[in-house]
Amino acid sequence: MTELQARLDEMVTLHPERRTLADYRAPAWLAEAETEALSAADAVVTPHAEIAALFGDRSIQLEWVSPPPTPRPTPGDVIAFPGPALARKGAYEVREAARRLGLRIRPLGTDLEGQDFWDGVSLDRVAGPGPWLDGVALVVQPAIVEAAPRKLLQALGAGVPVIATAACGLGERAGVTLVPPGDADALAGAIASVLNR
Repeated sequence: MTELQARLDEMVTLHPERRTLADYRAPAWLAEAETEALSAADAVVTPHAEIAALFGDRSIQLEWVSPPPTPRPTPGDVIAFPGPALARKGAYEVREAARRLGLRIRPLGTDLEGQDFWDGVSLDRVAGPGPWLDGVALVVQPAIVEAAPRKLLQALGAGVPVIATAACGLGERAGVTLVPPGDADALAGAIASVLNR
């Protein structure tokens, strides 16, 4: 909690206009109790590559439980963003990259940054939990924090490339391009590279 909250606090300093970055902080007593418990732990077991790296030799890194592989969906030019549209999920960087590159974005979550958040971006919404990967060329999630990258794992299982941050926990693996969080330039460059633009 201390590490994640410090990361969010750093981003609030850089982007005070992004109001949701300041949401949800644990009480100090809880963060301190967690730090104390983790310091005393013999091992930390996690599939999350970035969290495992925080604990060095004390970490036991598991494999993510991935959904069964599925056939490659119908290809297209849509960029899927698992969302929701929140600053901590990288929504601002996705929006900026979409505006620069003229991308069509398929946001999968609620627009929690506001009703007009995606203004100036071509959207390709899908209704319900259906085949969200149809027509998707790439899935992007430049998150500042992410605990469970289920949609990213689903995309990889279907052979759809992913651009994410280390905070998503996938680590270096085939089909994944890692970019730094909070960096719209790096995200736009990575998208252009993967799409050969």
